[in-house]
Amino acid sequence: MVDLYRELARYYDSENADFDEDLSAYEVLVARFGGPVLDIGCGTGRVALHLARSGIDLLGIDTSETMLERARSRAHEAGGNAARINWQQVDIRAFESKQSFGLAIFSFSGFMHLLDHTEQSKALRKIALHLKPEGGLALDLANPLAMFRAENIDSLVVERLFTDEETGDTVMQQSLAHLDSISQIMSLTWVYDRIAPDGLVHRALMPQQVRYTLISELSLLLDSAGFGKVEAYGDYEFNAYEEDSPRLFVVATRTGSESL
Repeated sequence: MVDLYRELARYYDSENADFDEDLSAYEVLVARFGGPVLDIGCGTGRVALHLARSGIDLLGIDTSETMLERARSRAHEAGGNAARINWQQVDIRAFESKQSFGLAIFSFSGFMHLLDHTEQSKALRKIALHLKPEGGLALDLANPLAMFRAENIDSLVVERLFTDEETGDTVMQQSLAHLDSISQIMSLTWVYDRIAPDGLVHRALMPQQVRYTLISELSLLLDSAGFGKVEAYGDYEFNAYEEDSPRLFVVATRTGSESL
């Protein structure tokens, strides 16, 4: 299994240090569906560590062992209820567990790394099999309608500046993206330029692909995977999903049967 984050995990927490606007939505969903919680694509534990503070049992899974190492370290430093989190390196499409979950979370655009309906369906079926009857699934995606308004620009775009927590150096994050509107797949290269005090630039590259999935597609996939109710929201405050919504935040409920 190739670990795409092996070189860049160090930047993940630094660049996302101020992002917490989705956390309250997951608190609401935990209150609605109960635990334990399966955090898919958990990364360094941003969501899992927050939910654990309220005494929720969680399993965080990710394909990147580098990200999980940082998650375990953060949990150890946090102490207390962070001990309620277990961590496992596994792809959701190959996930097997005897444990059943009240809620599964696929946070900030993680589902978008599944690039076709076959792989998306495989993942959703695995999730459904590991949910309790009437358990919930939260999928947070970029609004796919934005892809129709995007222009392909064959040049680097500056995304943000942030401070590298390990060195204190300034890092400029840039992106180079191309969208294939037929496949709905965007090919991305993230460029991280860390500027050392002596002016030397240390560059790291991370290529990846993501797929924009329309709510009509997603509803059909969820239905075929065993989710009987699909709710589409446009943000983390559960406002209705509209064309210009910032996100496509989907909450799906598993059918009530014991087996699928």
